[in-house]
Order: sequence, then C-alpha cells, then structure tokens
Amino acid sequence: MHFSRGISGKPLIQLLHKYLGLSRTIAEAATQTVIVHPEQEIFIEQAFHLDGQLDRVTNVASNSSWELEKQRMASGVKVQGPTLAYRIDHGVFSAGRLYTNRAQEKQGGTQKRKPFCVVTDELDTAVLPLSYFATIYFGHMVFDGGATSLSAPNFGETYIDTAVSKGMTGHVARYWDLFGLSYTAVKDVRIRHAWVFDDRGMNSDKASRLQTMSAKVRMLPGIRSGHGVFMRRRGWGAHRAPENEAELENHFAARGFDIIDPSELSVDEIVASTRDAEVLVGVEGSGMTHGMLAMARGTTIIMMFPPWRLNNMMKDYADGLGLRYGFVVGTGQHNNYRIDPDEILRTIEVTRK
Repeated sequence: MHFSRGISGKPLIQLLHKYLGLSRTIAEAATQTVIVHPEQEIFIEQAFHLDGQLDRVTNVASNSSWELEKQRMASGVKVQGPTLAYRIDHGVFSAGRLYTNRAQEKQGGTQKRKPFCVVTDELDTAVLPLSYFATIYFGHMVFDGGATSLSAPNFGETYIDTAVSKGMTGHVARYWDLFGLSYTAVKDVRIRHAWVFDDRGMNSDKASRLQTMSAKVRMLPGIRSGHGVFMRRRGWGAHRAPENEAELENHFAARGFDIIDPSELSVDEIVASTRDAEVLVGVEGSGMTHGMLAMARGTTIIMMFPPWRLNNMMKDYADGLGLRYGFVVGTGQHNNYRIDPDEILRTIEVTRK
C-alpha cells in the first residue's frame, strides 16, 4: 500500500451513467471472471410440514416470491448456481460501495453514497467478500460472509468497509475468530484490482465451506446430547414472535428442551446448548444461524412462521449443512398469531420418517 491522495468522482460518474441508462452489472464490468465452482445439479430434500400448513399462508417475505418458496420447499434434483469471482480494475471503494465509472457493488449496509470520494490510500489487490445482504442481516454475515471469506486467500487479502467492521462485534467477531478469518478495515480507497463474488449457489463447494465452518464451531464443547432446544425471540429482532411464545417455552421446557435467548448469551454458551441437540425450534430469522452451525448433520430444525411471512431462506443453508428442515405456520392476523405446540411435535416426527 502507498498513499495516493486526491478526489475521485467515480461515485458521481456512476450515478450519471445510471440515470442515462448506461449502467453495467459487476459481471459486465469485470476484467476477469474466475469460475470458483461450476453450476451443479444436486438432489435436495423437501421442506417437511404437515398437511394444510400452506393453506394458512397469506403472503411471503418481501424479498421472496411464491415461485421461489415453492422451489425451496420441493424435493428433487435442482440446479445450484456457480460460485464466481469477478476482478474489477481501477475501482474506488467508498461508503461500502465499489465503484467503476458505470458499475457499483454494495457492501456498506445502510450508508448513504457520497458523490465524491476523498481518496487517502491505494491498494494493489483487495478481496471484498461481503454482499449487501451480509452487511444488513446477521445470518447472511455469518453464513455468506464467512463462507466467501474462506475463499479469499486464493485471491488476496480481505478488506471490509470501516463502518461495517465496527458492527462486527460480539457474536460476529467470535464466529470470525472460530472460522480463523481476518480482515483489514478500510474506507475511501482506490483499488487497482478488486475481487468480488457471486456466491449464492448452494453448490458442493459452498456446502463444503459451510461444513468447514460448522466443524470449527463444533470444536467448542457441549453440555448435553440428544435433547431439544427452543430458541426464544421475544424482545429482540424484528417482531415476528408468536403471541403465545411464553406458553410454547413452558410447553417445551416441560419436555426437556433447553430454552435459550441468543441475545443474552455468548457464542460459546449458545454452542454449549445446541452442539449435540437433536432438534432446534425457533422463529424464522438470523438467530437460528447459531444452532444451525453448531448442530450435527442429520439433526432437525423447525422454523415457526407468521401466516403473512413465509420465508424458507434458511432452507438453503440447512441443505448445505446436511440438516433436516421443517416448518410450522401459525394462525391469526397482523402481529397476533399463535403456534400450536402439538403441530411442532408432529412436524418433528415427520422429519424423522
């Protein structure tokens, strides 16, 4: 690295090209594209659920669609997209965005773009391993950011936006430590050769990286085995917990489940409870990332859904980790819905047949 100060107008130039309809995708702007792993056909197990559950669904998550949800839930041989690395030359990384004159790649969370960048440093080669979703959602940061970062040594040193890195404390920092990952925080830099990734496809290479991450997490000790874990969501995250969650906790505690609240525990404490569990139950969301990474292949996770927000996004990661995935849809309207505990127990049995 050497200092190369000055003002870059690439953010403004890119914006003007966008308004003129001359934008390019990162794939189109790439000087070089490396196929880390090709497109692949893989057999996927179904998402287990009781008859009639889907009849309760009134809508899907805002970033999903009915077609996508049907694909996620169905069993069969499915095409998993490739893992691609794009080399972007002569870019500027500002406010978590990599800019060329006609393209941008967002990796800066909710930061607002700046029209100009006061460049203070210059990097020859930099790996930018995150996606926009990874800088917004904890689950994507751990699963996707972690998995892609495992490929970074093949391309260069890893860099993450300074503002994003400030939020990578607590649980994220501990996972990064367990994964053996490191990075340098930067902002407002010129990059001669930047590597960014399309790592969405759950091909065998990405699944292998997720399994490597899980193996590292599972090196931490557990305190029980063969039990169930109910993951509490009350009081944290987006409001999606059923109104009878306290009743559910009591119901499952009486049946020997551990009741845990990730917001109150360290990663090591969460892993201690979930590492050797046979089943994990909780509201769909990033919090379920914890148990999914800690549990062994062939064990079961059950997602609880509000009827207005079907979202089997975690099914992709469950497939990669070799977990059996089921779900239960609640009944009710608006923010007041209930989950039947007996339906959860019956769904658990369905996953084991």
